[in-house]
Amino acid sequence: MPEGDPRHTIGLCALDQSVYSQLTVEEHLELTADLRGCPARIDELLKKIDLAYARDVVAGHLSTGMRARLKIAMAIQADPAALLLDEPGAGLDEDGRNLVARITSEQSERGCVIVATNDPAERRLANLELELAS
Repeated sequence: MPEGDPRHTIGLCALDQSVYSQLTVEEHLELTADLRGCPARIDELLKKIDLAYARDVVAGHLSTGMRARLKIAMAIQADPAALLLDEPGAGLDEDGRNLVARITSEQSERGCVIVATNDPAERRLANLELELAS
């Protein structure tokens, strides 16, 4: 990866982020790697998010939790300095929420994590908290 490439600075995983229903899980990782100018790391990421078995499944056939895992993989693909997560546990089972905890822990060692959430259980992912009140 070219040093200082701005496409590697921020990784985003958002609740309302879409995936292309006609692309496979693998094709999503290939596309985002091409767009961000980083290695695809397909095998590594699929293993990390526990989706190796779904490599050739089109996104239109993925469950909500599987789509959430795919979006996490795309967000961390370039090893970003900052990882932005919007409601990261939404649609995930306990194993998926544990995955988010592992990803945020790893990210904290590399850079920063910003989590937007209404879920009090997700507060454990943070070491600082900003509460917005109306």
